[in-house]
Amino acid sequence: MTTADIQHEETGRRAVTVTVDGEPVEVAKHTTPNAVLGLAGIDAGTHYLVRITGRHQHSFAGRGEEEITVHERETFVSVSIGPTPTA
Repeated sequence: MTTADIQHEETGRRAVTVTVDGEPVEVAKHTTPNAVLGLAGIDAGTHYLVRITGRHQHSFAGRGEEEITVHERETFVSVSIGPTPTA
């Protein structure tokens, strides 16, 4: 293993703090949307993750096990995939 490989591996394990639904959550820099939801205490079976970047939203619906890279102070929201209750 080269020094570059070791540095890359260490970087991949580094934790960053993001917000999910307004709450801080510490996650690995390289993770999955479902893992982020789980660390936030949200059921990935009933929710999916959306990355908020300025006015843009990037949905991970149907891609919960896809590896993603997250960055310090990124913002995410969870979205329920269940029926919306009506009054």
